[in-house]
Amino acid sequence: MEKRNMIIAVGIVAILIVAAVGFALASSGGDNPPDKTTITQKGSDTMLELATAWAEQFQTEDANVTVEVAGGGSGVGITALKNKQTDIAQSSRSIKASEIADCVANGVNPVEFKVAIDGIAIITHSSNTITNLTVEQLRGIFNGTITNWQSVGGPNLAITLYGRQSTSGTYSYFKEHILVNGNYSESMQMMTGNSAIVDAVKIDNGGVGYVGIGYISGVSGIDVLSIKKDSSSPAYAPTNETAVLSGKYNIARYLFLYTDGVPTGAVKDWMDWILTADKGQSVASDIGFYALPWYDVEEGKGKLGGMAAATVQQKGSDTMLELATAWAEQFGQNDSWITVEVAGGGSGVGITALKNKQTDIAQSSRLIKATEIADCIANGVNPVEFAVAVDGIAIITHASNNVTTLTTPQLRGIYNGTITNWNQVGGPNLAITLYGRQSTSGTYAYFKEHVLVNGNYSVDMQMMTGNAAIVDAVKIDSGGIGYVGIGYVNGVTGIDVLMIKKTSALPAYSPLDATAVLNGSYDIARYLYLYTDGTPEGAIWHWMNWILDANKGQKVAGAIGFYALPSDVLASQRAKLGF
Repeated sequence: MEKRNMIIAVGIVAILIVAAVGFALASSGGDNPPDKTTITQKGSDTMLELATAWAEQFQTEDANVTVEVAGGGSGVGITALKNKQTDIAQSSRSIKASEIADCVANGVNPVEFKVAIDGIAIITHSSNTITNLTVEQLRGIFNGTITNWQSVGGPNLAITLYGRQSTSGTYSYFKEHILVNGNYSESMQMMTGNSAIVDAVKIDNGGVGYVGIGYISGVSGIDVLSIKKDSSSPAYAPTNETAVLSGKYNIARYLFLYTDGVPTGAVKDWMDWILTADKGQSVASDIGFYALPWYDVEEGKGKLGGMAAATVQQKGSDTMLELATAWAEQFGQNDSWITVEVAGGGSGVGITALKNKQTDIAQSSRLIKATEIADCIANGVNPVEFAVAVDGIAIITHASNNVTTLTTPQLRGIYNGTITNWNQVGGPNLAITLYGRQSTSGTYAYFKEHVLVNGNYSVDMQMMTGNAAIVDAVKIDSGGIGYVGIGYVNGVTGIDVLMIKKTSALPAYSPLDATAVLNGSYDIARYLYLYTDGTPEGAIWHWMNWILDANKGQKVAGAIGFYALPSDVLASQRAKLGF
């Protein structure tokens, strides 16, 4: 009986345990709770406080994801990404070309996301009477040529320098943009974080340091200096949001996150949250940094697949075709949601297509004519002009020709047919063969206006449909001469590029001389243009903004062999986009 009762008792306990487990499973829906996902992010110390605040807020909204953030400096974060030791690198500077190459060699494809904006703050002890500095004075202080505050209008007090360690993105950014890649003073004390610099300056009457804007809010014992681009310019503070976002404050920068390829899963959700106005961007503002403008948010969301695919069509100048193609290819690597389709045909063809609403943008190597503007307006199109690059038209001859220089009047005589033999301009006894562009070409029109003074071309000129065709023709014709965009001569063998003199009494200049082209000393230089129907919006705006970015489209123009716009011209063109 005792044994039987024991078996019954054990059976009852087993039933109760099963029932309890069953009740627990029923209460949870019968499923196991989802596993937590951990995202690792490492790098910039400037961004550490911001990244920590992001992580804490994000985890209150998504309890199934843990974001682990760490500092060490931008270089440390990028190295960790390269070595596949972190999911995300945080950086207060752009990734370097050499770092990209190292990543790619290691099977990592770094994708860049702008995530906030920082105005680097120059701080001094609150007892210091200095309120502003010029960029030149700031450079002198940090390179060690200015060592006493009285040299910049302050007290007779030795300057103590506080900066960041060499792995810091802020160290690199400041070195590039303020020291112009010169050396820091050997006396600068290198600190491992922004807070360390703030704490040091607070107790040092002669101290000066640079820190991210997010580290000065509500801090007592320090002053934040205003900065002037030069002695005749107004002074702006990093606490002035308008000045920072417009670029008037001279030490403003983006803060970045880099992922290995376009993120998916939890990392994608995290990045999307950071880029959302009332979430991560709001936190950035609360911390003391600046939220991204709408266009940078759209750029980031586009990389994540959150923007509807769009196509921009651009057509016209053959001179600009190689440049436009290079732009489109590079742009597509960063803004994958926008496809840019480019085509040639000549400047006139592009402007006609814009007038007929058959293209979004016309590319032109000449100014639009008054009659073309009138035709556009009559058709409901409002052409808005953007200068986008500078071209020095190159005059090329066969490599065997010993003529190295022509005056503009001699060039006019050659192309209007009054000079027909090279011996008339000091060359060999050899008939001149003329190569030029077709009549729809902007280069044809520009050359006709500026060299022929609107006279007629020689009837013997062979009209070619592109710059490359002219180069190919001259390479095999010992008597040949042609005119082409400067971007079509770099590295080409078999031809010579002539020097041009405005008159026989003036010096000769080459289109390969950037200074001569940009200051007008070279006589056949011109702007290259894009025309849109009204002020650009949406995908067209993003494309134009990229082209008119000094570090993006303008850099590509220089690499292709054309010239980037001078800074004042670039600023005036960006103003048309609302900057």
